[in-house]
Amino acid sequence: MAQVRYAICGHPVSHSLSPLLFGLVMSNLEKFGRNIQFNVKKSKFELVDTSAIEDALGWGYAGFTPEPSIWEYTGAPFGKYRTEALVQKALEAALHIEDADPRLVSNFESELEAQDVQSHSFLLQAELKHLPTHCLENEVWLNLTSPLKHQLSSEAVSTIDDSMSLQAVNALRWDGQAWWCAGVDGSGVVSIAQYHGVQVGSGALLGIVGGGGAARATVDSWLKTGGAVRLFPGKRPLELPFDFESDDSDRPLDFAVDFDGAGVHDAEFESCPNRLNPSYQALDGDVESRIGHLMATPLDGRWMLVAQHLESWRRLWAPQYAAYLPSIGLLLTQLVHAENVLHTYA
Repeated sequence: MAQVRYAICGHPVSHSLSPLLFGLVMSNLEKFGRNIQFNVKKSKFELVDTSAIEDALGWGYAGFTPEPSIWEYTGAPFGKYRTEALVQKALEAALHIEDADPRLVSNFESELEAQDVQSHSFLLQAELKHLPTHCLENEVWLNLTSPLKHQLSSEAVSTIDDSMSLQAVNALRWDGQAWWCAGVDGSGVVSIAQYHGVQVGSGALLGIVGGGGAARATVDSWLKTGGAVRLFPGKRPLELPFDFESDDSDRPLDFAVDFDGAGVHDAEFESCPNRLNPSYQALDGDVESRIGHLMATPLDGRWMLVAQHLESWRRLWAPQYAAYLPSIGLLLTQLVHAENVLHTYA
């Protein structure tokens, strides 16, 4: 069985649900037995609170953090008994859920490619880029958040996409000899839009606020998928390493994302029926109220978090297992139940 050391790196990270998602996905994969070479009990989760990419890479090499971060959901660091025990309880409860809540299931599956076709495509792309498509004995995987996404610029890191030129790297993998990187925020947004019936490949129009790495990655992925983009004023201008013209037609938006979190926009933006707020916060209440929160508009950032986490697995970390990954709806449902368990012990 392969061991994985996983960390979410950036500042702040104490609120991040990414370690829990990592455990949920790995536990889902373990259900397939000998077909999967990962073991969650042998793997390690960590928070690396840092504003320097060197510290993130340093953790990858040595597994050391100067100051362990307190995880908001347990009140203790990873590696301590309280957090380890509560995460295990949360995973066990969530893994009893084998079907997505019907309210979180896509009604537009016909708009998506067949799962086996998608899976073959991810594996083929990985092979073409010479990315390892087998489990190493000791894997190191990282997710990056602000302010690290724009900091990685090194010929020693191999990229499988345009994330380094976009300054939008948010996933890394150590293959035993060198680092690989990818940017999956944009493909995560595209998959969420498609999950909600937006036909991006048919020219769907995206409205976007923001100029950071996630915004750059989203515009890039949306355009490459075949959609159009309309920019709205934000805290800073969106700059891309290629020529781009914002849509100035009068047609309504098909999907809208506010990366600034301003919350107040003109009527055109607010009238879009499919809006996403990429941020998220700890929730109170039972499972029912949490599901209700995920169904509200704008969509909670957990949608994007789950989608981009799955994209990390299928594009960079384990493309050979793309066909085995849980759906967005199932992973969201399990996340709700896992969070609810943690909340009862808060």
